[in-house]
Amino acid sequence: MPKRTLFTNITPLPPEVSREVAVAMLHNHDEMIELNPLVIEHHPIKTPRDAPADEFLDCVWQQLTDSIHYLPGGIVKGKVSYQACFHNLPRGLQTHIYAPMGLDIREKWSICGSLPGEPPEARELGVKVPASGLYLREDGEMRCSRFLTSFVHKNLNNAHKYQRPNNSSPNYPAPWT
Repeated sequence: MPKRTLFTNITPLPPEVSREVAVAMLHNHDEMIELNPLVIEHHPIKTPRDAPADEFLDCVWQQLTDSIHYLPGGIVKGKVSYQACFHNLPRGLQTHIYAPMGLDIREKWSICGSLPGEPPEARELGVKVPASGLYLREDGEMRCSRFLTSFVHKNLNNAHKYQRPNNSSPNYPAPWT
């Protein structure tokens, strides 16, 4: 039975980044993919025949290949290929990753917060967000076997740690830095 792991990461955006620029960055799928230092190759693919109905028409599909370390220190390295779909939203992006061994990752990346002169967004319990300005919010759901959970989580952290600015949350890429 797969283990379900939920996570939320918040990254404040620099004040000079507008909402439009941030959303445009999220909508640039190639750029988003290439920010991940683990990805060594990617290319567009046709929608798989077995794709869910809601991912069939309005999504862009890619085949990605990551270089991963199976053991600490890079003693044993390998490659893993997987499929991902990308769906643009008015304020962000949804992704769905289908990886080997039943790994399933769904993420929603949203530009949130308020600019000077805009009414503040309603606060959400349990999520620490900046008091002012825009921020990038990543909400994710990962499902995989309990045996793989810590390995996959470590690789997700590695994929994000090279991308974040100094003052952001530990797991979030910041494409405008």
